[in-house]
This record gives sequence, structure tokens and C-alpha cells, in this order.
Amino acid sequence: MATVTFENIFHGDGPDIGKLRFNAAGFGWKTYASEEAPTTFSGHDVRHATWLRVARNFQLRLAMRQAEKPRITFDGFKREDHDKVKRTLDEFFNIKMETRDTSLKGWNWGKAQVQGNDITFQVQGKTAFEIPLSTVGNSNIAGKNEVALEFNPPPPFPHDPKDLSKRVPDELVEMRFYIPGKSMKSKGSDAGSDGEETDLDEDGNEVSAADAFHNMIKEKADIGAVVGDSIVVFEDILVLTPRGRFSLEFYPDSLRLLGKSTDYRVPFTSIHRIFLLPKLDDLHVQLVLGLDPPIRQGATRYPFLVAQWPKDEEVDAELNLSDEELAKYPDLQRKYEAPTFQVISRVLKALTGKKVTPPGSFRTAQGLNGLKANVKAVQGELYFLEKGLIFIAKQPILIDFSKTESISFSRVGGGIASAKTFDMRVVSKTEVADHVFTAISKEEVQPISAFLKQKNIKLLNEMEETVMDIDEPLSDEDEEMESIASEDEDSGQKNKKDKGGKKAKPSVQDDDDESDDEDFQSESSDGGSPSESDSDEDESGMASDASDPMMEELKRKQAKRAKKDSGSGSDAEKPKAKKAKKGD
Repeated sequence: MATVTFENIFHGDGPDIGKLRFNAAGFGWKTYASEEAPTTFSGHDVRHATWLRVARNFQLRLAMRQAEKPRITFDGFKREDHDKVKRTLDEFFNIKMETRDTSLKGWNWGKAQVQGNDITFQVQGKTAFEIPLSTVGNSNIAGKNEVALEFNPPPPFPHDPKDLSKRVPDELVEMRFYIPGKSMKSKGSDAGSDGEETDLDEDGNEVSAADAFHNMIKEKADIGAVVGDSIVVFEDILVLTPRGRFSLEFYPDSLRLLGKSTDYRVPFTSIHRIFLLPKLDDLHVQLVLGLDPPIRQGATRYPFLVAQWPKDEEVDAELNLSDEELAKYPDLQRKYEAPTFQVISRVLKALTGKKVTPPGSFRTAQGLNGLKANVKAVQGELYFLEKGLIFIAKQPILIDFSKTESISFSRVGGGIASAKTFDMRVVSKTEVADHVFTAISKEEVQPISAFLKQKNIKLLNEMEETVMDIDEPLSDEDEEMESIASEDEDSGQKNKKDKGGKKAKPSVQDDDDESDDEDFQSESSDGGSPSESDSDEDESGMASDASDPMMEELKRKQAKRAKKDSGSGSDAEKPKAKKAKKGD
């Protein structure tokens, strides 16, 4: 048996399919998609072989003696290939293949262990799944008994929406383990297992099972251990997003934020923007890092990292670099003695190779670099930069002018607040939702407008619409028209009043005493209840225009009605008194 070949085999986690060939010297795999040379391995480096069920049929897992590639996997074998693979490894490399059963129960409770370079989750002694420690980017204590594992972002993938084989695959970004219990075995035992010995910390206190598992992951995974010694460390830094106090540890290829209960590792490749902006109080300076992909804490994503320092705070720092390493970064110095924000921004600029964006040329009416604004109910600081806007709050917002369709000013609502502030709406070319910044002081309209016109931004000012003020003096034609309308309304109401007066005329009245005096008529009316003419007058007065002559007419009618009510009340009491006297 000189050569054994297996078709339709996947190598590792890749999407490409190819053929796997064994011979006495070793084995090699070659993809069908290209004419590249096959990937070959020596048979003498194989230490152990395992056969197990995976998502893509069956997998052959080979443990290698090489430190750079401790494990090699091939997926896609059929069930009937088991005996053939076992016989091939035994004859060529004298390796006995082990068959491992996989738990297919689907349970989410079991035992989490660290075995070699993997985290294994077993259910009733059978492996449910495994996680390579090399893929773990961070480990945090998410709760009292929870350990949250964050995974490294995947490498760039050739994206082609039309080609199904080149679509960006879904990636697991976080996994949480609930590990109850306070008692743990001493160092070297499996996490989560029962034992008589307890793991104690330096103070002699028991270590919880979750803490022990977390510490084991940090010790064996690529979390701060294999990245080498730190270049420089800045202690007790106030970070506003995500909020907390952290130590900033700079490494050759990453930045680590070390807190009391939370650690973040930020690769320099994920930092795409750096801003250094003064706060509006003129006492602090903010450093803003734009991250892609963002860091995560549970379900919360943080695409921006915001740190803050007092403007006058200084620091003495010495970089832990050899002369040869320091020569790779021409912008770095061996020692620094300067304000903290300057030292950290310079170190970041040198290590990441990214430009640090300062405030732009924009100045507010008070001469500041930014202004206060709100996004919904969140108050923050809005800065106009040379190429965009940035709103710094709990969740910062970055808007590029190149992706902006238009910016409009408007005033919403009424009252004193709307007279002193305005809203600014930013319409994006790429995003569906607009960004609306509210409660901006009205005195900033002119500085913002002048700045945006310089940047050739389409500007719409909806506050310049013509609105007539009711206190504005009327022209001669308007006064004449209003006078005519007032006279017509007065005459119409007088005619209506006369008709109503005839209808409410008393049944017993001397014609000789009849007079045009309305006051006398109101005193001699009966019953004390309002007549129909009164209700007509009331409706007419309420519906009249709000001009001064009509207001005077309305007041005069109300005074007459009040006098009429008082007069009719006194007349109503007189018959009762006479009737009582007659009865006596």
C-alpha cells in the first residue's frame, strides 16, 4: 500500500475542500480551488490520533510534536472511512487511533475543564464541545458565579455577497459559564470538580469556583502572558466609556485595560481613530479611541473608548524597550516628563501608527472648541472637527462630513426654552436614521453656519421662516379693513340684540314708561334668568376677533349682564315679600 487518498476533506476550520493523501513519509493536503503546492507534514511528528464526530461529518485530529502547530485537524470523513484511516495510521506511522464519543444530548450543564490547549465541556463523561485556548481573547468575572470568555476577532475574510462560499461567516464572540460553589481543589486540578482540598488566596480566604476557573484561563490562554513584557504602564486612569478606573498597559501590538473585575485587550489593529479634545470646563482633556471591532461587556458594545485626565496632571514614564526596539519607533523617547495626556497620546501614536486628531478651527460664541448639546435625554459635548462631528457622551457619535447629505436648523416647541435654543438635524447619505442634536444655544447659529459653509455642507435653516408677530403695528390698509369689519360685527350684534329684547319683553309694562335705555330694560326684566339675547351676545363675544375694540365691546357687555343679573334678583324678591304680607 504505497499511497492512500481521501477525497472531499476540509483542512482545519477553512471553507476550502480538497484531497488528503498518506504515504510512508508523511501526508499532505491540497485544495481543489487552486493549483498551489500541497500542505505537507512529516509522519514522525505525529504523537496521537483521535477520531470523533463533528459538524462536518467525522474529524481526524492529529496531535503533533511541533510547538508552532500542536494540533492538526481534517474534517469531512465518512463513517465507513473509520477502519481505513485507522489501518493507514497504524501501518505508516505506527499510531493507534483513539475513537472518542461525543455527547449529543444537547444539555447545557456539565463540567468545564482545561485539558492541554483546549477548554472542554463534558456531559456525563462525553465531550460536548471544545474551545482552543488560542482563540480566547479575554476572560472576565461577569457575575458572582459567572465567567465570560471573549474570543478574538476572526481574520479578514474575502467578502463577496454573490458568492455563497465567500460570504462573511457567523462568529462566536462570547460565551459564559455559570460555575457555582466556593470550594476548589488546589492548583492543578480540574475547575469545577469536587475535592476535599480548598484553593486559598494570599489572605487565606477560599477562592470561588468561578474565580479559580477564570484565573486558570488567564494563566493558560493568550491573555497578557504570551504578548511579552509591557512597554509602559499608567496606573489609575479614569475611563468614562466603559466607566471605571483601569491601568493602561502598553504592549508591542495591543493595549490592555486592567480593572478590578474587568480586563480588556485592545489590539492596535482595531484602533482606527484617535481624538484628543479638551473638555468644555477647560480643566480636563479627553482621549477618544474609535474601535472596530468594538470591545464588549456582556451584550453591550463599546465602539469608542473615552479616557480623561486633569489638564495639569503630569507623569514621569520610562519605556521598557531596548535600544534596538526603540529604534523601530522614531517618535518614541526613552523617558517622558510631561502632562499625562500628552505622554499617552504620543505613545499611542507611535505604537499604532495612527494620527491623533486635535480640535478643529471651529470656535463657539464664547471662543470654546465645542458646545453642549443633547441627543434625546443624554447630554454631551459636540465638537466640530475639520472632517466631521463628534458627540462625546456615554456612547459617542462620530459623523463624517463626506457621508453627510445635509444639516438643518430648526426650533421645536414654544415658550422661553425654544426661543433660546434650537435643534440641529444631520441627514446621512448612508444611514437610515438621522442624528438630531437638541438644546443648542441659539447664539451658536452664526458660528456653526459659517463653519459648515466653509466645509461646503448643504445647510438648511428652518428658523428663518417669516412669522407675523401679533404686536407688530398694522399698516393703513390693515387698520381700515379692521375698522370696517369691527363696525359690521357691532351692527350685526345690535340687530340680534334688538330681536332678542323683543322676545324677552315683560308681559306687564306701561307703554308711556317705555324707553331705549338698556339699563332700565334689564332692571324691569322678569325671572332673573338670562334671556336668549344674552346667550347670543355671549357666543358673539367669544367668537369675535382678539383686537382691542372688540375686547372693549366684550367687557362692556359683560358689565351690562352682571348689572342685569343683580337687578333681576332684587325684583324677584319683591313679589315673595308681598305675597307673605297678603297671607298675613
